[in-house]
Amino acid sequence: MKTKLLAIVGSQRKSGNSYSLAEAVLTSVDVDYDIIELADKEIEYCSLCGKCVDKDCVLDDNLSDILAEMRKADGIIFAFPKYLVAPSKFLAFLERLATMVHMRRHMSYAGAIENPDYRLFSAHKPFGVFALSGTGKFKKEGLRTVVDYIESLGLTSVRHDRPPFIAVNVKAGDDKGEVLGNKAAVKQCKELAQKVIASAKRQ
Repeated sequence: MKTKLLAIVGSQRKSGNSYSLAEAVLTSVDVDYDIIELADKEIEYCSLCGKCVDKDCVLDDNLSDILAEMRKADGIIFAFPKYLVAPSKFLAFLERLATMVHMRRHMSYAGAIENPDYRLFSAHKPFGVFALSGTGKFKKEGLRTVVDYIESLGLTSVRHDRPPFIAVNVKAGDDKGEVLGNKAAVKQCKELAQKVIASAKRQ
């Protein structure tokens, strides 16, 4: 059975450079894959209702369906562009998931750890990050914050071989499809995807 990778594209622009990059990478490696574009999905903001202590989020949107796909995948690729830090819908998506972990871990909004089985995933699924910027780079602190959120879900970061190491920082340009002209960055993303696949096979 082939490894199953899931790409979550955090861009708020449908079929933009983040999607083009994820598609180019996943079609080039020997895996089964799905791509979820958050631009297509409804993601509400967390209301801190506390009901996720013992169930998946009760808000009536697409988050629980996406979480189910994440659980089925062997590894996950997150591809997103630079806004101020990252797209607001992508940040809301990560906040919702991280809040579920926090609530289950503490069984309330504050206090000591009360539930040792608080993670959203039964095993440490590997993930890799493609961080796209127009012509510049992500600030290290902002990118680190996003990766910390992802790691807090119980996922295991697969590192890149070049700085900033926690992601492939891709100069993508602004026009749709322009990222594919950055052959060196596309190659680095393919290499990172292969490392995610290798990590998934070791689980």
